[in-house]
Amino acid sequence: MSFKKHILFTLTLLLATLFSRAQNAENHPRLYAEQTERVQLLQKIENEPWAKASWENLLGEIDVHVNRHVTNPEWMVSRLAMYWKDGERYTQCYIKGQDWDFGEGNAPLPTVRLPGMRKWNDYVNVPLEDRIPYNASGDMLGISRSSGDKNPVLIPYKESGHMIRQNNMEILKLAEKSAFAYFITQDEKYAKFSSDILWTWLLGTYYMEPPLDPKKSTKGPGGYEPGGIMGYYDYEVIHDDRQMPMAITYDFLYDYLNEHPHEHLKTINKRPVDVAGTVFKRFIEIGLVRGGKKGNWNVNRYKNILGSMLILEPNSFYEDGKGREYYIPFYTEKSGDHYAGLPEIMANYNTTTGLWPESPGYASGMIPYVLDMGIKLYKAGVNTLGDNPIISKASLANLGWLDARGNLVVFGDMRGGPANMSAFESLLTYSTWEGDTETANEMATVIRKNIASGQYDRSTSDWKGIVFNQPLQGSGSELPFHKAAFSPFHRHIIMRNGNDENNGLMFTLYGGRYQSHLAKNGLAMQFYGKGWALAPDASAYESYWSADAGYHRGITGSNTIVPGYNEGEITINAMDPPVDVTKGFYNTFETSEHVSFADVSAEEKRRLVAMIRTSETSGYYVDVFRSDQKNNDYIHHNLGNTVTLKNASNSPLQLEAVNDLGTKYDKNYSFFKNQKKVSFSKDFNATWEIKNVSPALHVNMWMMGQENRALYTVDAPPTTLRSDITPGQVNKSPGTTPTLIVRQNGINGEKHPFVSVFESYETGEKQIKSISKIGESSDLVSLKVESKNSIQFILSATDNKVFNPSKDLKFQGTFGVASEKNGTFEYLYLGKGNLLQNGDFIIEAVNEAVSAALKFENGSYFYSSDKPVFIQTNTINKKKFPAGYHIEIK
Repeated sequence: MSFKKHILFTLTLLLATLFSRAQNAENHPRLYAEQTERVQLLQKIENEPWAKASWENLLGEIDVHVNRHVTNPEWMVSRLAMYWKDGERYTQCYIKGQDWDFGEGNAPLPTVRLPGMRKWNDYVNVPLEDRIPYNASGDMLGISRSSGDKNPVLIPYKESGHMIRQNNMEILKLAEKSAFAYFITQDEKYAKFSSDILWTWLLGTYYMEPPLDPKKSTKGPGGYEPGGIMGYYDYEVIHDDRQMPMAITYDFLYDYLNEHPHEHLKTINKRPVDVAGTVFKRFIEIGLVRGGKKGNWNVNRYKNILGSMLILEPNSFYEDGKGREYYIPFYTEKSGDHYAGLPEIMANYNTTTGLWPESPGYASGMIPYVLDMGIKLYKAGVNTLGDNPIISKASLANLGWLDARGNLVVFGDMRGGPANMSAFESLLTYSTWEGDTETANEMATVIRKNIASGQYDRSTSDWKGIVFNQPLQGSGSELPFHKAAFSPFHRHIIMRNGNDENNGLMFTLYGGRYQSHLAKNGLAMQFYGKGWALAPDASAYESYWSADAGYHRGITGSNTIVPGYNEGEITINAMDPPVDVTKGFYNTFETSEHVSFADVSAEEKRRLVAMIRTSETSGYYVDVFRSDQKNNDYIHHNLGNTVTLKNASNSPLQLEAVNDLGTKYDKNYSFFKNQKKVSFSKDFNATWEIKNVSPALHVNMWMMGQENRALYTVDAPPTTLRSDITPGQVNKSPGTTPTLIVRQNGINGEKHPFVSVFESYETGEKQIKSISKIGESSDLVSLKVESKNSIQFILSATDNKVFNPSKDLKFQGTFGVASEKNGTFEYLYLGKGNLLQNGDFIIEAVNEAVSAALKFENGSYFYSSDKPVFIQTNTINKKKFPAGYHIEIK
């Protein structure tokens, strides 16, 4: 065969091979929607008001950029963070100390800029129009989050934190939205805008090799080697997410890209599918060998790479045989040294509670990701949801972390804020596709509830919601709530009385746990009023590397006592309503509609927190905190613009400014500023006022006096970075949080405990008139709380003997309340005790300690008890009754 014929034969064979491979390519789009579904989506946009509003919102966001692009195609593309400068179009970057060190090589086209550092900083990018086009240095204009000065500052590339990542993600998301708009409208101006961004990113990534980390500061060498935490284009594989909008954009633009290939493809003799396959496979391959196989890192890794898997062609299309069906089992079935597939992910969920073993902020994000991936796989013909009932259970378990306003309880590493409704939307979608009407109705109810409470607005759904969200089936928006929830893993108790924003009461009590994105926060407490966490955990740090992160993530940002216990197992001495943790996350019965409490011990600390309802609209909290040490600081953070201290006669205490707090039990005491001090050993009141809302909100704290006391008020760091979890954004960064420190030195905090009563109220609505101590005993705390319409005698003991704090009162147990209304008997409540007597009224255990209640209601007596009990009233001699709940005594 002549050389010329040989060349001709080879070219013919090559073209035949390429044609054969092209024939094996499947139709696009298919990740979210196929061409055959376009008419159906147009009808949804026309007929569903929320879908129409969402579509109009999308066009309102992108049209200004798309229309500008018609005449000025460089405006948006030039704002991508790239290595623009010829000679510095790096093809290989090097990492040192987990940050960018230097780059080498020079690609024929600009390459995508790697973020300048792993750490976060305090800055956000200026608006798109103010960003530097064709930025050759990578220095970013930023605005401080925490400072009141909002003038832009130039941040050096190596100090820019996440600004590079966020800049590019913002632009790539615009390309994704415009690609969807092209799919819906078929107007090529949307395709042109998206494709110009996609080509710049795709080719700029194609020419970049994964970063190398010679000294393994990221716990691995980088490149294509396994181990460590780096991704392909980020220092953390969990943040390697710019592939996500680009996979979607590529899928929607597939035909357009082939009809309008980038001119550079001729130079390298590649098709769009070749370059895309190379880039997305790199993300997948590196994603599967980095970050470890435990916790949220594992789930986040799959969340990032699944779309890249699903937009690939079949195995037969690629020379290496690695296509879509090759990679999918790495999520659905397999596990390896560095990754754990869906079966292992689901095994992380507690089968009893449905909870994920991390803080609620992380836990509540895992199920939405699993469901979102399940919906995409379902469209690809793989059903991962039908055989995993724990997914539905875990979704509903997350409701247990919500307060009356629908915000997540804040503890551990998290910011709080509304629950992610995408999990319930995904379950609604799946159950609708499967014809499961019962589940669809249940999910629709959850969604309606959040819409009704203002926490969720379907009309602001993104384009993915337009595609997948289904009509809300059934009717109703009221969900049942549980009065108690307890997770032993999280060492966390939630107690509720009512679940409406205006009148619901709620507190949390929990112990410290190191790792799992939980915190060494001591034996900490929070309580709520008007739907807000009024005594919150602080969570206003920018990142784990921020100078103040130790304050917010540690014991000083919580409401607890230092020094001493900060982490370790807790013991539930008593709790009512109780939670059977062998059967679930919630209580199944309640003893009293008036009283809930939990008594918890941890090392030398013991804390009892009780919630007492005095009417449908009022109530208060009792806190008895013991610490078996001679020196203790009781720290209480409260929302407010101001805090004032007064004595029992309501006269202001005269505090003096001091230079410091004297003893520092924790290095993060340095974040307490503007210290003021008064030595005071008698009962006192501290009142916080929130003026950012009208009527103003108040929290009054009464504390029983003890010897050797000094009271400090300090300005603590801000409570939150969010704008939606404090009333009127009070104590949001950069503001401070008025905080009280009660120091008790040289006197044992177990025998001389910190005893407080907290009441929250709007201006003019205060219900408690007076609080006083009754009786004297180191083992018994006994208080009289007089409100406008009732009086409660509160009893808390650590010694199992009979106490007689006043003529009419007898008590033996952990906790007790005797309540009188309008001068007559209202109820008795005995929490894990043997005896409670107030005059003629008695609850007494038959054998072992009981949790029991006796009340007078509508002319009749009713009792509840978890064990047999003796009961006496002013008309009934002492008589034995069986265990039971809300039983009328006849």
